Amino acid sequence: MVLELAIAGMLQCSLKDNIIVKEDLLCFYQCTDTTKEFARTLKEYSCPQRLYVDRAPLPFRDRDYKGNRWTKEQIEKYKQ
Repeated sequence: MVLELAIAGMLQCSLKDNIIVKEDLLCFYQCTDTTKEFARTLKEYSCPQRLYVDRAPLPFRDRDYKGNRWTKEQIEKYKQ
């Protein structure tokens, strides 16, 4: 019950892509307010399907549903 209340106030992000670079697993997330999040872990682990971020969402007038998405070029840049 307490955990559900804590998660209810957090911003939810969904896994869009993940890549392995050397010893790391890079996880790319798209949040419900159109922002992007990035996480890194060891390649022995996996990226969770949902990531909960403790920050306020963007106001509706600042959201960009078409322009603020992870692109293949942005993800490929992390491979270097």
